[in-house]
Amino acid sequence: MGKFVTTIPGQQEFLGKVGIGGPPTDQQLTVGGNISAAAAILASGSITSDSYIYSDNYLGSWNGVPISGSKVIVEGDDIRSTTVAPFARSGADFYLKAAPDGTATWDRITDNEIYFDNQYIDGDLTVVGDIIEYSSNGQVFSKTSVFTKSLVSGANTLKTFDKTLFKTAKYVVTLYTSTATTAFEILVTHNGTDSEGTTYGIVGAPCGTSLFSAVDVSVTSNTIDLIITATEVCDIVAHATAHY
Repeated sequence: MGKFVTTIPGQQEFLGKVGIGGPPTDQQLTVGGNISAAAAILASGSITSDSYIYSDNYLGSWNGVPISGSKVIVEGDDIRSTTVAPFARSGADFYLKAAPDGTATWDRITDNEIYFDNQYIDGDLTVVGDIIEYSSNGQVFSKTSVFTKSLVSGANTLKTFDKTLFKTAKYVVTLYTSTATTAFEILVTHNGTDSEGTTYGIVGAPCGTSLFSAVDVSVTSNTIDLIITATEVCDIVAHATAHY
């Protein structure tokens, strides 16, 4: 049986093992039930559990011992870091990156960093910006872009692709107002100084409506330019793909 001894005036130490809610074991303290603490629980060693340890505000460090089991279950919306500076600001472009040695670290998604090596994408793909196709040696093969502009009645210049990178381009063009729409396609090619284009597949709504009277092509600047002569004030959306 243990006994109390006085080690410091006003303080006593119990020499023995204690059991609360049950008999003592080979441990110094055995509790047969839950432990409720209004403040911190301090341990100079480890704290182990057969199930899990829960806290509303847990902060700790991993000592590198492998986590047993095949997975980690996060009962929440996300995994986040409170020490990586950008995470405190937004964290929208951060992700967990697996390393060859099996570890995972926080990393930021930067421009031109996402690559797909699969043969297909199962589901919708939303792209904000251009789609660029490269060859294995880094040569740009094609680029898909959308060009928009508000047009005045008369000649308008719509600047599109860099002419030094692309020699051919195909455009699906929509001109529209609040009451009328005209759509058509343009195929363009050039050699750096001279250019030629053809306009075809012209349709309008209401039937027979045409919001342009002429379309021309120019490469006198650094870009492939469409010269659209509009019959009235309207807007243009040109979905285009350029090729090397």
